[in-house]
Amino acid sequence: MSPLSFRWTRKRGPHIILVIWLVAALLSSVQFVHGRATPFTWADGTYYDCHENWDERAGKRGYGKDESQLSTFLPQVYTAVIFTVTFLTPMLVLTFTYSSIGWKMWRHTSPGNADIQRDQQQLTAKMKVVKMLATVVLMFAVCWLPIHLMNLILYFDRAAMQPDTAEQEYLYIAAFFSCHWFSMANSFVNPIIYCFMSDNFRVSVC
Repeated sequence: MSPLSFRWTRKRGPHIILVIWLVAALLSSVQFVHGRATPFTWADGTYYDCHENWDERAGKRGYGKDESQLSTFLPQVYTAVIFTVTFLTPMLVLTFTYSSIGWKMWRHTSPGNADIQRDQQQLTAKMKVVKMLATVVLMFAVCWLPIHLMNLILYFDRAAMQPDTAEQEYLYIAAFFSCHWFSMANSFVNPIIYCFMSDNFRVSVC
């Protein structure tokens, strides 16, 4: 159908996977240098807040009077890069590719004479696929946007995330756990979506 479009081959597949893994390793390598786990107590239990400690590294490198500015600038840059690479770009790619798939599939018509029953079945199947693709994109945004927004606010407007009362501290910690739970939930949400909204996927699993 599209002779000039990109062709997926066995040779290109491993290279693309390798690039994805290298980018992921590069972004994660920052955690080896700046990552820290700070314990805190909440609801009679001890938990750990995993975050980046930029002040310590800046001090060790002897940036002097610019240490404070650097320890503020670096996490902002890192957070913006993480947001762009791991959320904004995938969100745009998912939206574009799934919209293209849905649009081409919606415009496709079966050859031959019109058949009301057949055409109605195909229309129903197309609607299911379009709804499934839209749900996948929506759930990606719902699961990952909260944690990214929390990190952006934390590093670009730290004062807004400082609780002044016990109630605010409770809300902050509850939001902290909820955002992380939502982001991890995306790993098992997609198979559930495919199972309930795709007959072919459900049949292949069963």
